[in-house]
Amino acid sequence: MKTFKSYVDNPDEDENDEEIKKRASSFFQNDLNPHLLPGEKTVTEADSVLCFVPFTEKKQGISGKLFITNFKLTFLTGDRSSYDQQNRRQRNKLIDDGDIPLTNIESIYQVVSGGKRKKLLPNTTVSTLTKYLEIHCKDFRTHVFGFKFTPKDQIKKITNAVIHYAFPSKSWLLYAYEYAKNLQPTGNGTVSNTPLYSNADDWERELNRCGCTKWNVCDVNRGYCVSQSMPERFVLPMNLMSYDELMKAASQFNENRLPAWCYTHTNGASLVRMAEMYAESELADYVGNLKTAIQLADVNKGYPVEMDLTKLCPSLKDVQASYERLKELIFIDSGKDFAVQDISWFSSLEGTKWLTCVSQCLKVACDAAKHLENHTVIIKEPDSRHYCCLISSLVQILLDRHFRTRLGFQSLIQREWVAMGYPFQREGCLVQDSSKSNTEYIPLFLLFLDCVWQLTQQYPSGFAFSETYLVTLWDSVHMGIFETFLFDCCHQRSRYHIDARWQQRLFLPSTWDWNVQFSDDDQSFFNNPLYVMKTNPDVNEALNKAKYLQSSLRSKIPTQELYSYELQNLEGSNLCIDGTKSLKGYRLTPLTGAACMKLWTQCYLRWQTPAQIIGGGNPSQYLQQCVMVEEILCLLHKIEALKKNSAKSANSLARTRSDLVFSMALDTPRTTELLANTYLSSSFPFSSVQRLSREEKSVFTPISLFLEHSTIDYDYSNDDD
Repeated sequence: MKTFKSYVDNPDEDENDEEIKKRASSFFQNDLNPHLLPGEKTVTEADSVLCFVPFTEKKQGISGKLFITNFKLTFLTGDRSSYDQQNRRQRNKLIDDGDIPLTNIESIYQVVSGGKRKKLLPNTTVSTLTKYLEIHCKDFRTHVFGFKFTPKDQIKKITNAVIHYAFPSKSWLLYAYEYAKNLQPTGNGTVSNTPLYSNADDWERELNRCGCTKWNVCDVNRGYCVSQSMPERFVLPMNLMSYDELMKAASQFNENRLPAWCYTHTNGASLVRMAEMYAESELADYVGNLKTAIQLADVNKGYPVEMDLTKLCPSLKDVQASYERLKELIFIDSGKDFAVQDISWFSSLEGTKWLTCVSQCLKVACDAAKHLENHTVIIKEPDSRHYCCLISSLVQILLDRHFRTRLGFQSLIQREWVAMGYPFQREGCLVQDSSKSNTEYIPLFLLFLDCVWQLTQQYPSGFAFSETYLVTLWDSVHMGIFETFLFDCCHQRSRYHIDARWQQRLFLPSTWDWNVQFSDDDQSFFNNPLYVMKTNPDVNEALNKAKYLQSSLRSKIPTQELYSYELQNLEGSNLCIDGTKSLKGYRLTPLTGAACMKLWTQCYLRWQTPAQIIGGGNPSQYLQQCVMVEEILCLLHKIEALKKNSAKSANSLARTRSDLVFSMALDTPRTTELLANTYLSSSFPFSSVQRLSREEKSVFTPISLFLEHSTIDYDYSNDDD
């Protein structure tokens, strides 16, 4: 990494020093070109750009070229020493470390000579020369570029190009349109086994899984003739009304959004989402019949509990304001500002009210889940497209362990958010609508992910996925090429898929096809080792036996007798080996008070270098848990080999796979080198450690050291020794 001294920040002092310019220009190469995806084109470029290292007060940076394409802003350097291949963090196949997808850019700030700083708004043109360009991204990362040695005409072009392409005014100007022209269909309704709810079969399977017999899939919205913001197929009570009556009833709801089924509990009560009704009219009887049908669909025949989310949840404006205050706390790249802010960190965090919003949403979800154990619950808001998505998802996670697995969680988001019409494009400000004055970013999906993360902290073995998975999912929302989070509703998605000009049907990948972005090595960080221990039959049995062996030594009862007795008791009770309720019908009852909420540091602070814990933090615990699981599986494999009493038989035994990070070395020897050369911080695997000297490396912890005192070898083929 090239280091630029104080002359970078003092242009007047050395403005006429040709030697400095000559030295600076020697750092650059003009033959650099970005890696382009299908349909991606370079728009403009700027030479001799400085990319500053965060928290170095703009005194250290890398020299290179800055490119703008119709997909991303990318920085490339000819200084090959700046590419730290050994310490690579999570490696995305679609973008490199120096790439910023344009849909990930939240705001742009221009700093001119004299230090004046202003925010660049959409649909504006910059005529003044830019000294520094600050890019604030939706993943809470800040990029700062300097243009001291860049030709003046290139500075203006690159600045205006960023504004124009980062804030498109029409959806068809998004790069995804060009990208889709070069892709082929990926499947027939499912991607990586995740249902897309684009056909009746997906809905039917979910109804059958819930044991739901009084609701059925209807296609009253075929061709989006009733509501353009709802899917063509959704679930309504059986034997409800005629088609004409449904049409009349739909006209009484905001956006013609009929009440729709979300979930049926094991007791037969259902969770229903409903939009706000218009003022009373002569058609009120049809609405009454609809509510009666919902009541009759409950086997308990009790009157439904209605929960008005506009009164119970924080307003969208409050969430917006809280998010803006949170950004002010996070978006800093100066060591001095960090030190000043650190003095009043807790009071500033409390002032954002972000954790209060998280607490409120969790409390409402817990109340709804409690009501659902006795009555059908109707959650309602003006359009049933915002908090209905969030609360219905949380309720199902609390009540049903299926949604705590990766497949279940993804299917839940696909059904309750994507299919039911959460406006990702509008609320994510992917397209700037000049006709609307309010274009503020509404981070409701981030609020949902934060709520889920809080649950994973209170129930660390209750979820199959890790916090790294949740953070990566948040990053994928802003990639801008996945159809999952690109549109406002199914109707908009269906129109986007047809290119009338070329008579061509377009296809975009789904976020749930993780192989598009990551290798198996990187996806292994998505899995939770504590959940593997809790649900893997081999590991679970081994832990049970170990527990009862210890108990038998204390009570002097034969181990097998005690184990059999306790196992019988476990089968007839609701307890697991860890003392919690069994996974079957296990309802989470989290603490929802504000005092129990934590800041999701891996998501919000991963790019703040002074906040990183070197060699520690949650990743350190996570990796140690992975080692523990692998050791148990390794020992179980050796025990089975000893039972066979034959080395030949042992070699033929298939070892149980955990799909955790250290198990990936089974098939990919390349992982060994990665583990040996990757250094750990609390921001792992996102924020890579800067290039280290030999002395500095002693402070850090290579991941391979977690295996130093374990029984796991890199060469797993030697398990019979």
